[in-house]
Amino acid sequence: MIESRPIDIDGRFVGVAVNASLSWHFVAVDPVLDDLHGTHFSSAEEVARVARLVLARATRRTH
Repeated sequence: MIESRPIDIDGRFVGVAVNASLSWHFVAVDPVLDDLHGTHFSSAEEVARVARLVLARATRRTH
């Protein structure tokens, strides 16, 4: 069965974590996270953690 979870970082919808068999992969909808699109993770929580880090780094660069 395929399971999915939306990934929301501080109210900003950035993508979806999709579990298709043994790993979760990230489907990015926010261009800031395009580099993570299709990346596999061990859990949806890990997807959210990495997405938060990448988004924070990108935000720091623009300020």
